[in-house]
Amino acid sequence: MPKRHKFSQPKRERSGPIGELIMGRNCVSEVVRHCPSRLRRVFLAEQLRESDGRAGESRRGTLKSEIERARVPISEVSRHELDAMVGSDSHQGIVAEVSPRQMLSLDDLRQQAESRESLRILALDGVLDPQNFGAILRAAECFGVDAVLWSKNRCAPIGPVVSKASVGASELVPLCAVSNLHQALESLKRAGVWLAGAVVSPDATSVERFEFPRKCAIVMGSEGEGIQPLIEKTLDFRLFISMRGVVSSLNVSQATALMLHALAVRSANLGDVKAS
Repeated sequence: MPKRHKFSQPKRERSGPIGELIMGRNCVSEVVRHCPSRLRRVFLAEQLRESDGRAGESRRGTLKSEIERARVPISEVSRHELDAMVGSDSHQGIVAEVSPRQMLSLDDLRQQAESRESLRILALDGVLDPQNFGAILRAAECFGVDAVLWSKNRCAPIGPVVSKASVGASELVPLCAVSNLHQALESLKRAGVWLAGAVVSPDATSVERFEFPRKCAIVMGSEGEGIQPLIEKTLDFRLFISMRGVVSSLNVSQATALMLHALAVRSANLGDVKAS
C-alpha cells in the first residue's frame, strides 16, 4: 500500500480583511455559480459520515460536478485535515481556497452617494459574533443592500465561519471595511446619505411606519451595548421594531433582517428594486 503523503495547508497570499478559505456546501456552491474565477482549489472529504447517507453523497456528487465543469482543481483529504484548515468541524466535508475579493473603499461609496438616485447601505457597529455577522451578510444580500460597512476593529473578521453562516453571501454582497465608522458615516452624510439607526429610545419611530429616504444607511449596533453614543448622535432618524411577545428583544441578526426587509419594501414601492 503506497505511503500516504502528509497534507500541507496551501500557501496564502495576504488578502487584507477577507479570509481566503470558505467552507460549507451552500457557500461553495454560491461561489461556483456566481464567481467561479475566484476559486483556486476545492478540498473535499474523502469519506462522508454514515449519517450523511445517500442524500449527502448525491449533494456532494452534484456540487463536485459543478466544480469540475468550472475547471477548478479538487483535492480529496480527510475530515481531520479539513477541521485543521478552518478550525472547525462544521465544514460539511468541503473547504475552498478563494482568491481575495475586491472591497469597496469609502471613496467608492461617496461617489455612489453623489451620483446615484438611490443607495442602500448597512452599517454595523460592534457585531463581534461571527455567526451573527454571517447571518447579517446573508440578509443583506437577500434584501439587495448596495454595501455593508463596518469598522475593522469592531466587527468579527470575515473567515470560514462567517462565510458558512452567510451561505456564501460574504462572497457576493459588496463590502467596505473602514478604520473609523463614525468618521465614515459623517462623510457619507455630507455626500447626501441619511442615517437611520435601531435604538431603544422614547423618541424612536416604529420601522413599520417609517418612510426611508432614497439614500439611506441603516446603522445596527451590538446586542449588549447597541450603537456607540458618538455614532448615535450623528443619526438623522431613530427607529425601533414593534414586538408583541413576552421576550423583549431580538438578536442583532434577526433585528437587522427585519430592518432590511422594511427598507426593501419601501424601495420596491419607490420603484428602486423589483419586488420578489
